[in-house]
Order: sequence, then C-alpha cells, then structure tokens
Amino acid sequence: MENNKNPEELTIEIGTDGKEAYATLVEWVKTVPKTMNEIKQNGTEEDLKAYQLQIKMVLEKLKTIEQNLKNN
Repeated sequence: MENNKNPEELTIEIGTDGKEAYATLVEWVKTVPKTMNEIKQNGTEEDLKAYQLQIKMVLEKLKTIEQNLKNN
C-alpha cells in the first residue's frame, strides 16, 4: 500500500461529469471485499486502518455526488 500520502489530503474530484465520477467510485467499492482480504492476509494493521479510512472517504464522496446529481 502507498503510505506516503496523508489521508486528510486525499481528494476525489467530481469534475464536470458527476455521473462518470459516481460510476467510477461504485466500481471501486466493488473491489473492497477482495482488497480487504488481501490486506488482512498480507498487510499490517496500519494498512488496514488506512484502507478503511479510504473506504469511509469514498462513501462520503459517493453521498455528495449522489446528492449533487439529484439536485441537478
């Protein structure tokens, strides 16, 4: 896992096509179970916590994009 970025600095740009961003994030979420299993088997507790934080951030971004799409 890449540990050189501060999780608070990670951002996901919505850009001009919110639907495309939403679809991309949905596809990423589908990979979560497999990735979590790989981290549990091969990573550290720190890696797992960092990935869980990323999941939380992506889910928050999905909610934001979904709300923006509904309002437009």
